[in-house]
Amino acid sequence: MRFDLISRPQPFIGILLAASGWALSHQVGSDSVFDNCARGGAFVVVVSLIGLIITALGGLYSSLAWRGPDKGRSFVGIVGALLALIAGFTIVLQIAAGLILPECAA
Repeated sequence: MRFDLISRPQPFIGILLAASGWALSHQVGSDSVFDNCARGGAFVVVVSLIGLIITALGGLYSSLAWRGPDKGRSFVGIVGALLALIAGFTIVLQIAAGLILPECAA
């Protein structure tokens, strides 16, 4: 059981999914609003919703490791779930900004 964290990288995959969902929504949102004015706020909202789903799946996947008996995997699992919670909150704020801000805000 010593190498259980290496053989089953469940919490690390959850952290990677949570960060990837946030990075997707953030990068596409900033490129669409500031660099490419042809795409509107609806595109940003749709991509942000997809990023929110990916982030939520990462948090749920990390929380599966949180409930395990191993303390190391449990700690990394709770860190991944909390990261997904914070990233999900920022994505929700980006969705709100996509609905409020006009196109080509910069």
